[in-house]
Amino acid sequence: SGDMALIDGQRGGVNFRTGKWQGYQHDLEVRVDLGKSMPIHNVKVGFLQDIGSWIWMPQRVEFSFSSDGKNFSAPQMVKHSIAPEDDHAQITQIGLSGLTKPARYVRVKAINFGKCPPWHLGAGGDAWIFADEITIE
Repeated sequence: SGDMALIDGQRGGVNFRTGKWQGYQHDLEVRVDLGKSMPIHNVKVGFLQDIGSWIWMPQRVEFSFSSDGKNFSAPQMVKHSIAPEDDHAQITQIGLSGLTKPARYVRVKAINFGKCPPWHLGAGGDAWIFADEITIE
C-alpha cells in the first residue's frame, strides 16, 4: 500500500488477497509525475474482476497528459469488453497505445462500476475497483 503501490513493479494475480492489489470503493484518480517531460507511447493499468468479492471492472478509464501538472489534455476514454455478470476471476489491462505525446504528468481516472446489481448477493452495496500496476512506456 501507499503512494507508490500502483507503480512498484509488483503485479497481483487473480487472488486479490495477496496484498499486491489496491482496492477502492469510489472512482480511482491518480497522477503520475515522470520527473521530466518525455515521449509517451503506451499507458495501461491492470484491473481485476471477481464479482463474488464485489470487485468489478471500472465502467471506463480516462487518460490525460500534461507538461506542467496543471493543464491536462482532454481525457481519452477507454472501455473494456468484460461482461459485468462474468463470474470468472480475471485480470485485464486497459490503456492506450500508439501515442506520440510528450508529457511529464499522466492522469488516470477509473470510473467505479457503482452499486452491485439486483441479481448479485450484495445487491445495492458499493462495488470495488481493484487496480494493479500503471505502466507508462
